[in-house]
Amino acid sequence: MRFSDEEHTFTNEEVSKASHEVPPERITRYFVELHGRRYPPKQLIRLATRRSKNFNSANARSALTRLGFVIKSR
Repeated sequence: MRFSDEEHTFTNEEVSKASHEVPPERITRYFVELHGRRYPPKQLIRLATRRSKNFNSANARSALTRLGFVIKSR
C-alpha cells in the first residue's frame, strides 16, 4: 500500500498486533474496533507502517477495509 509516496506492506495481523498494547487516540469521526477499544484509522496506519507522518484519512480507511477491518462512524 502506498502512503506519503512510500510503499508499505503489512497484514491484518500486523495491524492488530501493533495496536494491542497501545492506547487509542481520540476519535473524531471514524474508528475500527480492536481488542475492545476504538482506534482511529490513521493511528492504526501509523502503527503498522512505523511512521509518524500524517496520513490521509480516506486512504487509511481504504487500506484497512482492504485488509478486512470494518470502519465505523461515530
